[in-house]
Amino acid sequence: MFEEGAQIFWAVVFGAFIVEAIVEIIKRIEAKERAWQYWASLAVGLGLGVLVAVNYDIDLFAVAGLEGRLPFVGAILTGLIMSRGANVVSDLLGRINAWKVPG
Repeated sequence: MFEEGAQIFWAVVFGAFIVEAIVEIIKRIEAKERAWQYWASLAVGLGLGVLVAVNYDIDLFAVAGLEGRLPFVGAILTGLIMSRGANVVSDLLGRINAWKVPG
């Protein structure tokens, strides 16, 4: 029972980070930035994040013990998080660290 609860917990945590990453990308697009450098950096970041995650089979959902029906979706969504850079990863680690029980 505990293991199933932990899987659900991590699915929610990772899902929240994925949704936040997608919302931030949409916000950037809605800002109607006109500079080509902005769009180039966004495309490169997204492309590299997804490429690295898919190539090296980095899947946060699989790490949490969750298996999806479509094999690459977890890695693609993990790549979206990675494309946001170190700030998102630092945020995640900080929140995980804050939840640790002293012992």
